[in-house]
Amino acid sequence: MPVRRPSIRFRLLTVALVSIVATLAVAGVSLVSVFERQILKRVEQELEVRWTELAAAFDVDADGHPTLIRPLTDPRYHRPYSGAYWQISQGGTTLMTSRSLWDDSLDIGSRSYSFSGSTAFETAGPGNSTLYAISRRVSPDENDPFDLTVALDHAEVDALRQEFEQDVRWILGAIALVLAMTAWFQVRHSLSPLRDLDRELKAVHEGRQPRLGSAFAREVEPVVTDLNRLLDRQEQLIRKARDRAGALAHGLKTPLTVIGAEARRLIPQGLSGAAAKIGGQIEAIRRHVDRELARARTAGAAAAAGTYTNVGETVDRLLRLMQYLPRGDAIAWDDEVPKDLSVRIDPGDFGEVLGNLLDNARKWAQSSVVVRAAVEDGQAVITVEDDGPGFDEPSGDPLWGRELPNAADEESSGLGLGIVRGILSEYDIALRVRTADGLCRVSFSAPLGNPGTAAPASGDAVVAAATEPRTRADKSRSVGKALVE
Repeated sequence: MPVRRPSIRFRLLTVALVSIVATLAVAGVSLVSVFERQILKRVEQELEVRWTELAAAFDVDADGHPTLIRPLTDPRYHRPYSGAYWQISQGGTTLMTSRSLWDDSLDIGSRSYSFSGSTAFETAGPGNSTLYAISRRVSPDENDPFDLTVALDHAEVDALRQEFEQDVRWILGAIALVLAMTAWFQVRHSLSPLRDLDRELKAVHEGRQPRLGSAFAREVEPVVTDLNRLLDRQEQLIRKARDRAGALAHGLKTPLTVIGAEARRLIPQGLSGAAAKIGGQIEAIRRHVDRELARARTAGAAAAAGTYTNVGETVDRLLRLMQYLPRGDAIAWDDEVPKDLSVRIDPGDFGEVLGNLLDNARKWAQSSVVVRAAVEDGQAVITVEDDGPGFDEPSGDPLWGRELPNAADEESSGLGLGIVRGILSEYDIALRVRTADGLCRVSFSAPLGNPGTAAPASGDAVVAAATEPRTRADKSRSVGKALVE
């Protein structure tokens, strides 16, 4: 079972969506990172102002102890764990802190800078919090320098970043939706030439036009040109094959007739056994030649993809022609086929199939033959029914038909039905045989066609074929062969 590959549309949309998601994800992370950096710069500026205020209020008393000559302005310094802190230390010993630190102190030994060039750093704060701090040394006299530190809780930055991330998600989500719709429209519009090509191919397949049109995108035009050339080449090959098949048939007819005549001359000489053997071999050659010629002349489903046959007109014409054949005027021919019904089969092939079926019914019917057609499950079911003796369909026998116990001139009747089955097999159509209630019904199902383009199967040569001298093998294909010649 062949593996079904993903469609081009699916591949393009997948690549587009992955690209959109990856691009917007990188953009989102970058925007949040840039936003956080800008916020940290703003916080660093705030810390610079706070450190300057602390340094301006810092002083040392007569005993060398640090003191503040005036209170700092931010009221959060007086509220425990408010998120705003200051500290004065010397030699690693904390000497003064804001009330907001309560019993804690700031660790200024381990510093983690947020970005290159920053003077602020991150450090641990009260309650496992993260602080953003600035610490510098001040030497008011010759004593050891003091470390003045101010800090703000990083939670405010985190809260702003989270809000910004949420806003970015909504914005980028909307952008992703617009880009996805644009990608879908772009892929759909870009692949429209392929849809047009598929539509044109279906029109050719259904017989609504003989060739592909020319209004295609520049990238698709070479494919369209090659396909039209392929269709032209196929028609030429089929036409040449049919012409050669006809030439071969006429070329073999005369030699086989001469050999048969020479074989019959052996009978008066007492060589009837040898004459019979030669006649049997000649008959076998004729049967095989007729069968292979019928196959060669069959258009088949591939060649007949864009052709249709009008069933009603074909049946009318064949029934009229049947009356010229032996016993044709003694049989009641009943036509129960809708006039507008058509099938997707080459007219020549359909004429050969139906002509052989009617000819077989003519040979065996006692008084009546009925041709019916009905539409079932989207298929045209065509049935030829006669009131003659029935027969069964053997399996695996290419030449089959009704038994011919005492009809020497009809010995090859089975060849005609074998040809019918061979032609139908080219279209993957099975021939069904059913005998019941004293009637023999032979039927087959064919795909429906387009009534607007269906053509009747030609049959003007049947009258001439019916009156020409024929061998037994020629009689088996009299109607079907005449229809296509």
